[in-house]
Amino acid sequence: MTQFANVNELYVDSWGEPSHEALFRARDGIDIRVMKWSEDVTGEGVTLYWTSGASDIELPGMDPRHRQEFSVGFDPECDEVAESLAQVGMYAARSGKVLGDGHIYRADGPLWSESELVGYVVATEDSLGYVDLSDGRHVEFLMLVPAFREELDFAARLGVGALIKAQERANIAFWDPFRKKVPLIGPPCGDQG
Repeated sequence: MTQFANVNELYVDSWGEPSHEALFRARDGIDIRVMKWSEDVTGEGVTLYWTSGASDIELPGMDPRHRQEFSVGFDPECDEVAESLAQVGMYAARSGKVLGDGHIYRADGPLWSESELVGYVVATEDSLGYVDLSDGRHVEFLMLVPAFREELDFAARLGVGALIKAQERANIAFWDPFRKKVPLIGPPCGDQG
């Protein structure tokens, strides 16, 4: 099995060179890159945006070797997501909290201008999962699902699993960055999410 020195090498090995890359440099010295691969090369049916640099940040309260990177997938593409994705990559260093599967991230405002999406639901990312880098870092890859305030409130009240099931029942295309709000109902009787 190939060992990679960093996540950039893993990404290029998986999908080739990114079609676009944006650097976000914070005043506190944190650098996060957001890299883009179009759906015709990902095999995922969506354009992928991945953070690179979040795995350079030690996670508070965890084994110092455990690290994270984040992704979001869209169809159609939406390059405007890059800044909010970078903010998620910086979250652990700035808040002292770690995001994980089933967590909710609420942004300070819209994820990008002209959007009513205001946060993310965090889920395990299946295509990469976990990877051990050659320097001993163990990187967990997490997927972000953009959400409206009402969806975040729903997930906070009933759980992320219940939100996902409600979205499936309502045929919500969560990968569409321009989707409209759809009213969600709670789980049917007897379904605990």
